[in-house]
Amino acid sequence: MTRNDIETSQILLLRVGMDLGFGSLGPLFPDGTFEYIPIPDDPSGVSERSLFFRNIPARSGGSLARFVPTRHCKGPAHYDPEFETFTYGDPSRNKRRQILRLGRDDMLVFYAGLRPYEQSRGSKLYLIGYLVVLRVHEVTALSPWPPPAYERLWGNAHFRRSEGDEDLVVVEGDPMTSRLLMHAIPLSDGQQNVLPKMTNVLGLTGSVKRAGAGRWVPQNHVHQVARWLSTL
Repeated sequence: MTRNDIETSQILLLRVGMDLGFGSLGPLFPDGTFEYIPIPDDPSGVSERSLFFRNIPARSGGSLARFVPTRHCKGPAHYDPEFETFTYGDPSRNKRRQILRLGRDDMLVFYAGLRPYEQSRGSKLYLIGYLVVLRVHEVTALSPWPPPAYERLWGNAHFRRSEGDEDLVVVEGDPMTSRLLMHAIPLSDGQQNVLPKMTNVLGLTGSVKRAGAGRWVPQNHVHQVARWLSTL
């Protein structure tokens, strides 16, 4: 399937991944490759299906525990979004409301804080991947958990927990057209404001530091952004 076969009508950008609030950022390497490091998960919700940083392979070798602060490196990872079965889940009010607006073939684009691996200061934001929406699911905390009816979504971090989250919504991405990028695309400057070059591409300005809600690509930029993303 090519980008020309897909009718994207909305694109939502969300910030994800480890940030300085958890003590670290994902590493960016000299050739532009990177590691996507999820945030830690709540240890009280660990189940036999939970993922731990030490068990998640790093694309640069070893496990993601190499890049996680000591206090988290032996703990569970909230691997969401995940780019194996291509899902993203969220129960928070603002993001839930935004996600429920998405329909088939819309795009959920993720960005994260990264910095050069040997650097200890500074923080910039980069585009790291996207999901092309197949479906958006409203999931109640059913018993048993995880619910067998949603088995195809069990790779998502919310289904790996011992109990379900109230008001959970889960995006099921198209595995043929969704992807984790190989190379990070610079989105912001050091103050986490959108770079002028990316304003021209995305139609967005100002700060993208906030993680509590996403940013919508303006309607008059959606089709060009969708085509551009498919070339990365």
